[in-house]
Amino acid sequence: MSQTDTLIAIAKTEVGYHEGFSHGHYNNHQKFSPAVPGLEWSQNQAWCQTFQSWAFQQAGVKSLAPVTASCPTAVNWYKNRGRFSYYPAIGAMVFFGHSGGQHVGLVHKYDADYAYTIEGNTNANGSSEGDGVYLKKRARRDSYLYGYGLPKFAEGIVTADPGLKNKPGYTYMPAASSHESDALAVAEAEEALPWVSSVQLTWAAAHPTAEEQAAESGDGTTADDVALVQDALEKVMGVAPDDPHSVFEAETQELFERFRMEKLGHSETDSHGVPSTQELVELGKRSELFNVRAGSSPAAEQPWISLNQVVWASTHSAQEEQAQPGGDASPRADVALVQDGLERVMHTDVADERGIFETATQTLYDEFRRTVLHFSGSDAVGTPGMQSLTELGQSAGLFRVRTGFPVGGTGGTGVDAMGQIDPKQVTFHRCTAEGTLEDWIAQASTAAGVQASNYWVKGFQTAVVRESSGNPNACNMWDSNAKTPPGFSKVKDFGDGYLGDGRIVRLNGALTHFQCSRGIVQCIPQTFAQRHAPGTSVNIYDPVACIAAAMRYVRARYGVAIDGSNLARKVQQFDPNRDPRGY
Repeated sequence: MSQTDTLIAIAKTEVGYHEGFSHGHYNNHQKFSPAVPGLEWSQNQAWCQTFQSWAFQQAGVKSLAPVTASCPTAVNWYKNRGRFSYYPAIGAMVFFGHSGGQHVGLVHKYDADYAYTIEGNTNANGSSEGDGVYLKKRARRDSYLYGYGLPKFAEGIVTADPGLKNKPGYTYMPAASSHESDALAVAEAEEALPWVSSVQLTWAAAHPTAEEQAAESGDGTTADDVALVQDALEKVMGVAPDDPHSVFEAETQELFERFRMEKLGHSETDSHGVPSTQELVELGKRSELFNVRAGSSPAAEQPWISLNQVVWASTHSAQEEQAQPGGDASPRADVALVQDGLERVMHTDVADERGIFETATQTLYDEFRRTVLHFSGSDAVGTPGMQSLTELGQSAGLFRVRTGFPVGGTGGTGVDAMGQIDPKQVTFHRCTAEGTLEDWIAQASTAAGVQASNYWVKGFQTAVVRESSGNPNACNMWDSNAKTPPGFSKVKDFGDGYLGDGRIVRLNGALTHFQCSRGIVQCIPQTFAQRHAPGTSVNIYDPVACIAAAMRYVRARYGVAIDGSNLARKVQQFDPNRDPRGY
């Protein structure tokens, strides 16, 4: 019998085994922890990964998997050995949840739509309390399913990964099963309680109503998850939030904070902020309406790339690409993510310079379209399209795709291509960009159409210290701007806000007035929108976009020269030799 079949045979003999039961609940006391040297300590803990370690040990292939009780450790073990894939394989360990860190099973069969597994510390009905070893039928495209660790069996491994086709030690098959699968019943795909995504709910709690309503609706989407949470709050708290169904706004936030204090025993100080995963789990249990997983998100974890910028890079020379400004939103950054995605999905290194879309990148992209997406003819060659680029981002789990703006900021269809924008198009996403203030000023000078000079650099170095202490995420909640003008709802964000006594507080999802001054040079959203620089982000916390808008503002209001030579004289806040003064 092959190593693969031996492993699956060992695991399947445990189907039907149950852990201990006491005080009305299953208690994680099981036979596997004491039987694996080094994992004795894990008794009475979650044991899905411990079961896999036990099975590999019993099958005599202990060296082909990590001896651990931790799913994240197992994921990294396979990744570090180049044995991780986003496609199923016979005998593979399949990981679930955010970064694969929540649950694990063993694949004994797969087809185009499902992976069939043997899993420990799970149950029959899909609830969050595991009790034994079960057969499961898992949808391959479910966002809960993260990826697969591929053991290096002596006979090789059978996989659905097209990037491993014809490589030593791998046999490609679009559908396959172990010899041991024939004796196993086929589990039904779980219907039980629906799942909600903690990531999607965090996103909804931290973004404006307009963005939530613009997100796709339907089962498993953000709107659907918010609706389930609202229903659960109504059931547990006895009152429904007044927000529109499926929109996480002020009333839903306030009711969730009441749930924290009244049901979970949190103090008023600890009751604020976006819902945590554990709090959502408790709400799901008490309402019996949903289970919680990390899942996917419309605007979290994965960065956006611009289709227009990738297309531009694929149709221009390396010299032209290299001449473009850098930064997180640059064509080079987008191309680098595409190259990383191709390497992850196709298991082949891209020979082009990182961030430069040339022949090697194009060739591998065409191969991805032919072998993974099964495109043919003219559909399999040429510049990347929205469908293939989106599929690559999803398959690799690295990025999301939007039309975006073309290089140079002209002629595009996305909001980012415009100069002046509607204030309601301004976004409030916490900045995570790396770089120096001098880099940001240089990029902003290009975007704002001014001549780069030491006048601009010295002026903004002074103003930035005075306005935000260099914090791109600063949000001023106390001065005269901190109000909500007619026609705008309150906006939620993750910024850092200054209080009147000088202390800095983390807002962490608290409601904030729309008109608060924000960003590295403290623009209010209306001014940021009016003076928005073409080709820059519509996120007010983006330092390049914020500085560029401020440059355009001082040029228009104070008559500052294009080279900034009179900036310090015209605008006192930018003059290091005079006292600070708002501008």
